[in-house]
Amino acid sequence: MKHQFKFNPLATAIFTLLCGSSVSGFAESVDVDQVSTTNNQQLKQTIQEAYPGQQFFEQYYVDKTAPEAQMRNGKYLSSAFCSGAWITPVSPEVKPVPADQATSTVTADYGHYDPDGDSVLEGNVLIDQEGRQIRADKVTIDKTQTFANAQGRVQMAQAGLLAQSDQIDYNLKTQKGELNNSFYISEEQHAHGRAEKIARTSENVVVMNNATYSTCPPDQSPGWKIQADQIELNQDTGRGTTRGTKLYVKNTPVLAVPYFNFPIDDRRTTGILTPSFGFTNDGGVELGVPVYLNLAPNYDATLTPRFISDRGPMLEGGFRYLTENFGEGQLWGGYLPSDKSYDDEDRKDLHFLHNWQINKQFSTNLEYNYASDKDYFSDLNNNPNSKTDLNLRRAWELNYKNGIPGLKAQLKVEDFQTLDPEVPQSDRPYARLPQFLLNYKAGDLQGLQYEFNSDTAYFKKDINALNQSSSTSEPSGTRLYNEFAVRYNYRNPWSFVIPEVSVANINTFFDKKTVEAQNLNSSDESVSVTVPQFTLDAGLTFEKDGKYLQTITPRAFYAYAPYQNQQNHPNFDSATASINYDQLFSPNRFYGHDRLEDNNFLSLGLSYSLFDDIGLERIKASVGQSFFFEDRRITLENSPDEFDRESRTGPIVSLASQLSENFSVVANSAWMSNNDNAQRDFQLYYTGDQGNLYNVGYFYRKDITNRQDHYDQVVASFIQPVHNNWRIMGHAQYDMDNNVAREYLLGVNYESCCWGISVYGRSYYNDLDNVNDADVKPKRAIMAEINLKGLGGFNNKLASLLENRILGFNKINQSWTQR
Repeated sequence: MKHQFKFNPLATAIFTLLCGSSVSGFAESVDVDQVSTTNNQQLKQTIQEAYPGQQFFEQYYVDKTAPEAQMRNGKYLSSAFCSGAWITPVSPEVKPVPADQATSTVTADYGHYDPDGDSVLEGNVLIDQEGRQIRADKVTIDKTQTFANAQGRVQMAQAGLLAQSDQIDYNLKTQKGELNNSFYISEEQHAHGRAEKIARTSENVVVMNNATYSTCPPDQSPGWKIQADQIELNQDTGRGTTRGTKLYVKNTPVLAVPYFNFPIDDRRTTGILTPSFGFTNDGGVELGVPVYLNLAPNYDATLTPRFISDRGPMLEGGFRYLTENFGEGQLWGGYLPSDKSYDDEDRKDLHFLHNWQINKQFSTNLEYNYASDKDYFSDLNNNPNSKTDLNLRRAWELNYKNGIPGLKAQLKVEDFQTLDPEVPQSDRPYARLPQFLLNYKAGDLQGLQYEFNSDTAYFKKDINALNQSSSTSEPSGTRLYNEFAVRYNYRNPWSFVIPEVSVANINTFFDKKTVEAQNLNSSDESVSVTVPQFTLDAGLTFEKDGKYLQTITPRAFYAYAPYQNQQNHPNFDSATASINYDQLFSPNRFYGHDRLEDNNFLSLGLSYSLFDDIGLERIKASVGQSFFFEDRRITLENSPDEFDRESRTGPIVSLASQLSENFSVVANSAWMSNNDNAQRDFQLYYTGDQGNLYNVGYFYRKDITNRQDHYDQVVASFIQPVHNNWRIMGHAQYDMDNNVAREYLLGVNYESCCWGISVYGRSYYNDLDNVNDADVKPKRAIMAEINLKGLGGFNNKLASLLENRILGFNKINQSWTQR
């Protein structure tokens, strides 16, 4: 016969000892409450175990297909390479009531209360609270209500945590106690371990002696485990410390740490972070040890001393801050004095970012970047995703939106550092000191609409640094661009017609130094041009429904703008638009506001799509061409070429096909009127269901003076599982112009339930180097990454590298690790 008792002091004491307040952060309130139906009689049976705690661990480690695991909805299932998952009696999502506020229901086969002696509960004792559960063979509390003792494989379950001990001794008044010969399971962390003794030395301090920790499946020889002579968890400081710690792989110790300090909650604390190490052909062996400095709740810093064997010692640092009313930002950089592999030059960089959302309408940001030389990032930045930009940006912006409906504005000051000193001044970008951009739209998206655009900027370049022959084309001055447009948007399910009338004006005023350097007359100190324009965009949509849904969309676009002489107008920031299908239906031949086009052309296009019954676009094909009724006389370089006198473009074709849910092909090509191919690209993507992936791409651009540079490259990548948990991966970018591999990578990856390893080699060039120079050599590196799941990794750069170079890597990697 079962009996129920109210015995709050004892239950509270045991709950406080076993879990206290330290695990409350693991739980969130949901309607999942699973209770073990373990027969306590079975726990009393003496069974020979292959390893300590075997019976206890195997009882709660179930196959992933088991109903208990499926009821968790997969939220806490372990790695894809684990056959089982931990299922504890109380789900991690069940939020427990604070121990000092909970009401306990106690059931037992036998209960005896003696006010003058010990009170005893015996036989299948169950102490139940909301979100907590304790089981024991026998519980005794002394007459003073001070000392409590639970015996017989005592189990406690709370918020995905489960512990079992031979016995618990606890002082209710001092809240101190000990657990002997304990085992524990953490469902959410997929971890388990044991401790010879767990002692609660104060209300918020727990000390474990001879303790282990592992995320591997329960086994006699786990893939890895941490064993420490002592682990101390301090809730007051939010830190844990270990002494005499060893990392075991199987049963072999591979790393010993006399002392280690780690966080046990979200609080930040000063300490050493995971070191990094590697080897490169131009730097040798290197080691970095980052030190985190928790300076204040709203700012912190990281200092990383690095030693690079072929270069010397280096110091990197970063500082982050968060203000109450003025936004957040970060500052970082590095310094390597007297680089032995770089002519003993000092190498350094500095970066600063600040973002401030002032209110709902206004925001501002500040950016500053500096590097000592063009090779700094490729030589010294050990992030494989770093890319060296030729021009490092320095800017301040003030933005406005979400205020007046339809209005957006930006005030910007911008300058650049050109890293390559050999780049001539004429090819370097202008500074904007400042620039003001404004866009205003009003009206109806399905009717009459108005739009106003304004771009006012002072473009500055040191004219004294320019040679005499180029100074006339590189003046400094203020440019005012304004455009007002009125359009009517007519759309229905089968057609659209959008006529638009606009007028644009450019006023340019040269600054004093430009006037003096070029000996300009007063009439030439400024230039102005105004051009009206008319465009008409129209199309039809035809659909045919059947086994497949087919759509055909013919489209016509006409643009007219009269010619206005802009021979002496400068080019501050404009470039020629790229050639593609969408560009056929734009009146703008240039990106930027330094030219107002002369237009009189008609573009015709036809698009076809075919969709199957599951929504895949089996075919998408577009073909178009422009026809010119007048020569184009406006150019960026003030010298019309043969293309401006052609009466038409060549055809532009775009093809794409989703051959299946896993396989797609994309191809684009553009021809000139003389039938020369101006550009083409071909891309093939395949993603398999078993974690395999293949990408191939070919990209070609013809050299067209003042329009586009030559480009001829092939890119390929793959990920292929080879056997069980093994997979190989690779990426290559080959420059067909120079017959050289710009970059290639080949690696192998192994994943198990609780650990993984990757080894890969990489060869690449600095983005700014000319590969044809005799002294330019590729940079090569061999790297290894080890990941102990649940503990952390020594390196995590390979996944980040592949993510930025292999299309679809994230999806494939997720299916590989979560199968």
